[in-house]
Parts: sequence; structure tokens; C-alpha cells
Amino acid sequence: MTKIPVSLIVDDPAPCISVFYEHANTAFTKDGRPLVPTYPNELLNRFCDVTEKYGIKGKFSIVPMPGNKGYIATGLDGIDQKDVAEWLNTVKERLLPAFSVGPEMLTHHKAVDLATGRPLEMNERDWAMDKDRATLTPYIEKALSLLKESGFSPLGVTSPWDFGIEVEAEYEAAISEAVYRVTGSNRAWFFLRSLTNRPNAKPWTAVNENGRILVSIPATTDDHIWQTINSPETGNDYIGAVADELITADGKAGEVVRVIESGGWPVILTHWQSLMSNGNGTGIRVLALVAQRINENFGDRVEWTRFEELMNFVADNAASYPRPSFS
Repeated sequence: MTKIPVSLIVDDPAPCISVFYEHANTAFTKDGRPLVPTYPNELLNRFCDVTEKYGIKGKFSIVPMPGNKGYIATGLDGIDQKDVAEWLNTVKERLLPAFSVGPEMLTHHKAVDLATGRPLEMNERDWAMDKDRATLTPYIEKALSLLKESGFSPLGVTSPWDFGIEVEAEYEAAISEAVYRVTGSNRAWFFLRSLTNRPNAKPWTAVNENGRILVSIPATTDDHIWQTINSPETGNDYIGAVADELITADGKAGEVVRVIESGGWPVILTHWQSLMSNGNGTGIRVLALVAQRINENFGDRVEWTRFEELMNFVADNAASYPRPSFS
């Protein structure tokens, strides 16, 4: 790459349903307002407007069985299927190919019995913590297959919470095998870890054997936009203050700037609920300002990049991107 890649991670999206609402263990924001259970498609279109205007690229999850409320391809409890279809079509028409799409496992809530489709008692994160590749592979394969049935070509996955981190080697092998089974691709990516406040933070080669390569793409910033969930503020001063935490107007401070100055690649983490801001869409405005500032201050040094492009660059130079130490 001739420029520093910058990429956006959007975790937890699903058609109409707030996956965060389903697993949040609270019915209220921190400032006492009721959490909203659904988001209108108009907010997805506002997000697309921003990505198109500023050339934003990255990774966009789709949870295939959001909150254990059905399948995105066949119907979600309490949601008009026309709205689900509209959401999925908008993602295909407006976010592809700028964003790489992959599942955030099946539900981002309760784990699923694959034989019956029914939820188990534990959430997906806890269910995965002691599983081996023989058990993890069909679970990941199911998630990938559901997105493929919905018209996507997923070459990677996102971990709900830190799904699989206790059995990371087994998890990595399972991802590589599942992507190969569903898509035939010998290359795959996944997002599990964050490398914030770490100099020279970049993706690495997680698996490189038997002709297959799996690239681990970490977040290198925190989700500063998350705070908009818990604030009713929508004024420009508030938007600017949140954006400052990632990059200031003059491009001299903020976490994105610190990553670049340390030699790392800015992989900016946010969540669908952060952008939706409990229905206000405040986070979308923060993202727009952050992207504008990145482009204005670093446009000659950075290039917005989707996850498949990061995957291919690292895979083509695998020896130069070894696994970092996690001590």
C-alpha cells in the first residue's frame, strides 16, 4: 500500500432490530431514557449518505439471527418483512463494495442449538469459551451460510463480545475452515481483538497453513461514539467534543492521530447502537465529522480501505505481519 490504510468497524448491525437492546441487561440508558428496541431504516440511509460522501470503507457486520428473533432471510419477530428486505437491499446497493460484510455469529445473544434452531441458556460468548474447532466450525459455517442465502459473499466473521478468545487457536482454525466450506475461499479475515494504546498496531497473519491464510484485523481505537447512546445532547458543540476524542479539527490530537503517529493503521471501532444513539442518530453526525477531519488533515497520507483489501495485502505479505505478543 502506498498510503496508510484507515478503516471503519461497525459492529452489531441487524435489520431493524437493536441487538444491543436484546442483550443489554437493562431497559434504560445511563441517563434514564428507555432503550429503543428498533431503528428505522431512515437511519441506515443516513449512515449510507455519510459513507458515500466521505468515501468511508471498512467492515459492516450483519447478525443473521438477531437477538434470537428469527432469521433475516425468512422473518424476524415483530418486524415487517418488507422493512427487513428494504434494509438488506440498502446494504447491498449502498454499502457494497465499500464495506466487507460478515456475520457476528448467529444471534449476538443466546447461543443456538443447531439441530433445533432453539436458544440455549447461555450467551454465545460463554458458550464458545471451551469449544474446539469441531464444534465451532459448523456454528460459524451456519452464520456464514445464512448471509450467503441472503445474497452476500462473506469472507470473514466478527466475534460477538470476545467470542472464542479463550480457545483462540481452535477458533481461528474453525473460521478458516468455515469460510472455505461456504465460499471456497482460501483467504479469510476476522475481528476479535483490540490493540488500543499500542504502538505500530496492525493486522497480523493468524493462520498460514495448507494453502489457507486467515488474517486477524484488530480495532486500533476505542468506540468513543458509544457515549452518544447515553446522552440526549444533539448540538454541534457536543458533536464536536465527541469527534475530538478521535481527531481534533486541526488534526493534531485524538486517538486516530496517535495511531498514525505511532506507525499503526487506524481501524476505527464503533457499533450500530453507537451510530443510532438510541434513535437520535447523533453518532452518525459524529462519524461524518470524524471522516471529514481525517480527509482534510490526512487525505494525502491515508486511504479508506475495506477489510478484504486489508486481508489481501497482509496475506500477500504474510511474513511481514506476524502475530503480536499478548502478555
